[in-house]
Amino acid sequence: MRVRCLEIIHPDGDVPVTEFNGIRVGGVYPVLEMVTYDIDCQIRVLGPETPDPGLLWDPASFETVDTRIPPGWTLVITGGRTRLADARWQRPGFWADYAHGDPQALADYQHVKRELLAAAPATEN
Repeated sequence: MRVRCLEIIHPDGDVPVTEFNGIRVGGVYPVLEMVTYDIDCQIRVLGPETPDPGLLWDPASFETVDTRIPPGWTLVITGGRTRLADARWQRPGFWADYAHGDPQALADYQHVKRELLAAAPATEN
C-alpha cells in the first residue's frame, strides 16, 4: 500500500509546511501499518530520510495511490485498538520491545521494512 502526501501540518504549531522528517507534500510513500484507537486513525509512513520506525500520521493528510495490502498483513482488534500490519508486528508488546532494543523485535522490524520497501516502486516527489 502506498500513499501520496497532500499536506503536512507541523505538530509544534498547526502551521502548514512542505516537508517534515523526510516526508514531503506530493511524495509517495509505503504504509508500514494502520492503527486505530477508538475513533482516531493513524498510518505509519516511512520516507527515504524518515528515522526508523517511520512516523504516525493522520490519514486525512494522504491519498491512496496503491491499494494492494502487502502479503503477510493481518488485522487484529484488541483492547479498543485495531491494527492492520504485518503479522510479525502484531504480537503484544512488539513496539515496546522495539523501543527497548529487543533483538527479535529489531530483526522483525528490519525484515518487514526491507520487504515493504522492495515491493514499493521508487518514491515520487
